[in-house]
Amino acid sequence: RIVQDRSLAERLASSSLAPQLLDLAAHAAEASGEVASSSSSSSSSSPCPEPQATTAKDRLLTEAPLPTSRQMNIYFLQQFIPFIGFGFFDNFIMILAGDYIDSRLGVAFGISTMAAAAIGNTFSDVIGVQIAGVIETAGAAMGLPASGLTELQRCDIRMRILKNTGMVLGIVVGCMLGMAPLVYPQEWRLWPSREERIHTDLEDATVVGVV
Repeated sequence: RIVQDRSLAERLASSSLAPQLLDLAAHAAEASGEVASSSSSSSSSSPCPEPQATTAKDRLLTEAPLPTSRQMNIYFLQQFIPFIGFGFFDNFIMILAGDYIDSRLGVAFGISTMAAAAIGNTFSDVIGVQIAGVIETAGAAMGLPASGLTELQRCDIRMRILKNTGMVLGIVVGCMLGMAPLVYPQEWRLWPSREERIHTDLEDATVVGVV
């Protein structure tokens, strides 16, 4: 109204309260700008829009149409296949590293088998982080088509469950495959086991004692 009514603007400008009114207007403009920027940043940080419904069902199920069976199968495989690699390398490296540490450091420094397994798991996790990009690239190189799911469809609780199920099953299958070193023939071992080293050390100590 002030912009449209020139006489009103002139009267306010000549009033002694003009500086206070200008300060109030400036603070109101800053507050509205901060609210708008915070709302825009919060909406851009989350891919899922804020639900307007009040019931739990409407909050979990989006308004987007349910993807086709083919789209859901592709989306499942996109989560399932890479996590087979993650699970495989996690268990495979942990078993090998833990066995080597148990055989070498376990005998030399008296480290327990569980401690050696924990150290091996640390190595496995570090290497898993390093090769994560390689696994994802290998999964993408398999030529799976795009699922075509929209962001709103991905936010649906049913698609979240499908995604998590694919990752969990992929990890389980990969970890089972990563247990392959456990069935490795004993005579083909690259280094002696802890029991063999303890047995050898006892025999050497016995021979030295006899001599």
